[in-house]
Amino acid sequence: MALETVLEEIRKKGEEEAKRIREEAEREAEQIIAEAKKEAEEILRKAREEAEREVERIRKQEIAGVNLEMKKEELNKKREIVEKVYNKLVEKVKSMSDKEREELLKKLLSKYEGGDYVVYSNKRDEPIVKKLTKMQYAGNVECLGGVVLESKDGSFRVNLTFDNLIEEVYGEKMKDVYEKLFGGG
Repeated sequence: MALETVLEEIRKKGEEEAKRIREEAEREAEQIIAEAKKEAEEILRKAREEAEREVERIRKQEIAGVNLEMKKEELNKKREIVEKVYNKLVEKVKSMSDKEREELLKKLLSKYEGGDYVVYSNKRDEPIVKKLTKMQYAGNVECLGGVVLESKDGSFRVNLTFDNLIEEVYGEKMKDVYEKLFGGG
């Protein structure tokens, strides 16, 4: 029986050792699983934060793009309005009566009367110009109206066409026109 007792003792110690190893393995497995869960949660948290940052970046980018498009559209509309104002001015000049044209031409020519110039005008204003000045009439030019004065030797020219005057005045007053239309913005 002594052998059986020793064998029983060895078997009992073997079972206890196996139980201890199994319990230790289970604890290690639980610890590994807990750490893996923690790592997975951290990875998910970081991925979620990165995704949120990316969504925010894309949202801001899209908002900036929309704002830029709106600004472009606003500028295009303002440009169209300014062009309409300019075109109305040109139409107003085109539709001036002969009396209004004569008064304006008289003012333009009076400053240069007595100078050594030849004068050009458009076909419509030719009879008015010939009536208003003693300067030699040199022919027609393509313009809305007004005159071009040229020294007789051709070395000097004064452009007093309505086209040129509109451009000059409009260029100088563009800021004022813009501020009146859009409040300076």
